[in-house]
Amino acid sequence: MYEDCVLLQKGAGDGGWAIDFHTELDAPDAINLATMLEPLHPYFCEDLIRSENVASYEHVRQRTRVPIAVGEQFGYKWDINQLIERELIDYARVTLPNVGGITEFMKVVALAETYYIGMIPHFTGPISEAALVNCLTATSTTALMEMLGDGSRTWPYLPKVYDFKEGKLWPNDRPGLGVTVDTSRLTQIGNYDTYRAGMLMNQRPDGSFTNW
Repeated sequence: MYEDCVLLQKGAGDGGWAIDFHTELDAPDAINLATMLEPLHPYFCEDLIRSENVASYEHVRQRTRVPIAVGEQFGYKWDINQLIERELIDYARVTLPNVGGITEFMKVVALAETYYIGMIPHFTGPISEAALVNCLTATSTTALMEMLGDGSRTWPYLPKVYDFKEGKLWPNDRPGLGVTVDTSRLTQIGNYDTYRAGMLMNQRPDGSFTNW
């Protein structure tokens, strides 16, 4: 892994690359690798350890000097507030669908902005990506967007979605999120109006029940 990072640094330069540890290392190994990567100047190292015990990042923070990004597994602001308020990370990776919507996401953004923590939301679907553009242009904190591919992908049911050009996502003057949905291109994949014991139930396409 270290040798691959050396090649990345040679190709992209200082701060032009990042690495995801993907929560797969124990703290000693994560600290050792992060220490090896310090001279290569990654933009950030992501998810150095597993996410269950956020307090463990204090131990990691004291022993590393690389910028740390954490949060794609998290939901509500209570999952990440200690990491932000104690400045144990440099970038929050929480994303809009995982936190439950725009209101909760903007609370996380406001918290990050207060402590000079950047926002790098985990990639998501195209409509949520468009919502993230609107949310992150409404803050002064450092913000980067994660995308799969080169930004050129299109969706038949979305004649207009986010605006990607010159390597960046841009806000637009279209109403709402700036998204147009062609419902004629959508296909219903399941029935979600089943009643059971007098209550409306949500039912998955495989027949199993989920929350009502």
